[in-house]
Amino acid sequence: MEKRLKNIGEGSLKLSSTTNQTRSRKGTAELDVSYSKEPMIILRRLYLVIIIGVINISVFAQNDKMEIEMKQEKYIPPVMPDYPTSYEEVIKLLVPYYHEQRPLDYFFELFVIDTLEELPSETSEALIEFSEKHPTFFESSNGNWKLYVKTQLHLSETIEIAIWDLWITNSKKATDEGWIYHPWHYAQNFRDNYSVEGSRVDVWEGNSLNLAKERIRKFRNNR
Repeated sequence: MEKRLKNIGEGSLKLSSTTNQTRSRKGTAELDVSYSKEPMIILRRLYLVIIIGVINISVFAQNDKMEIEMKQEKYIPPVMPDYPTSYEEVIKLLVPYYHEQRPLDYFFELFVIDTLEELPSETSEALIEFSEKHPTFFESSNGNWKLYVKTQLHLSETIEIAIWDLWITNSKKATDEGWIYHPWHYAQNFRDNYSVEGSRVDVWEGNSLNLAKERIRKFRNNR
């Protein structure tokens, strides 16, 4: 979540002044008039003061506008539901996914949360109860919902490392930006980024896997 500010360009003001020319007409007497420049100087100074005042007001207004835009651009995370703590709540939260014909997404999100050790024990128990009441749902994995997710999505053996490593990076970034990254919100984002075509999530090159393991070790030791 980067904030962009509009730059205030330095405008140039062109001040034009007209000079009064005295013309003599034929047939009129020439008069010796002493022309005083002081009134014109005062008027010019007053004009400059007015212009500068308008510029200052414009700059202040622009600064206020930028401050408002900065506040508007501050990321506001979505409100996430409470974790299901009973069989009934598991069903209730599963229904929208089921209607959208993507029930596996629901369990993948819970898998991510469980990997981060953020899933309450009551939720784990509720999922076991769900498996027992619907034995055909996770039949291919003998009722093990986490194993079912891994096999159905063909997750690699390093998926947990990818989950942890991205969580460490992105949750810290969220904190630095002044908001809290809810584990379920992260799970949804992880799911979306992992599922997109050409995703580089859980793809390790060179020594990146070992570096990720070290980051995770330090993070978990300092918790």
